[in-house]
Amino acid sequence: MRIFRSLLLLSMAVLLTFSAQASNESKKKDVSLSVDVVSRHVWRARFSGNAPCIEPTLNFQTGKFSYGVWGSYALDESYQEVDFYVSYNTALFQFSLYDFYCPNVDFEDSKFFDFDSDKSVHFFDAVAKYKGCEKFPISIMTSVLFYGEYDRDADNDQRYSTYVELGYSNFIGGKKVAWALGMTPAKGFYADKMNVVNMGMTVYDQIKFSEQYALPVRAGISLNPVSERLLFSLAFTL
Repeated sequence: MRIFRSLLLLSMAVLLTFSAQASNESKKKDVSLSVDVVSRHVWRARFSGNAPCIEPTLNFQTGKFSYGVWGSYALDESYQEVDFYVSYNTALFQFSLYDFYCPNVDFEDSKFFDFDSDKSVHFFDAVAKYKGCEKFPISIMTSVLFYGEYDRDADNDQRYSTYVELGYSNFIGGKKVAWALGMTPAKGFYADKMNVVNMGMTVYDQIKFSEQYALPVRAGISLNPVSERLLFSLAFTL
């Protein structure tokens, strides 16, 4: 029954998106394509693969809804991932649903249409975020993993691992700096008990080539206090 509940939630989100499109054709529509080149794939201070990655994004937006697909491919083929998402945005809040598809490098036991939660390489993530405002410039993001083999315990029960992240950004020397502090409130995917699992800082800048073109770049430091791993990463967007 859990697989049907999960698929039902995803289907409802997709149907709601298309319903919003059909109900108001005057809403602004947009399609965007971007490509990031990163020194290594980093997600919530967890590191995957052993080489630089190419990370494309295809995003569709209609009014307050956005949906699309994002990927990450390590140049040495040590890691690959394809994510599907749908989001609803307001001035202060964002609600999102993700399907993370993380096949094995050789695609063994990684069939895309295998949604058996005991062994599927899909896992679903429900995210709610308060974006912050001028009077309270701190963002608060909460994520719950609710489906997939990656989030099961030794008894094969779903753990519903939860991640909470506080974010803040300011400007230092004319450069935007974003700070993040992430924790998990209980034993699960991120740690064996309640713990801080992510401490990060990212600096955003541009490399100007001409009056017409500047290359967006960012550099970040991510520390996972649980695994005691520190990574300095660099990325630019084409």
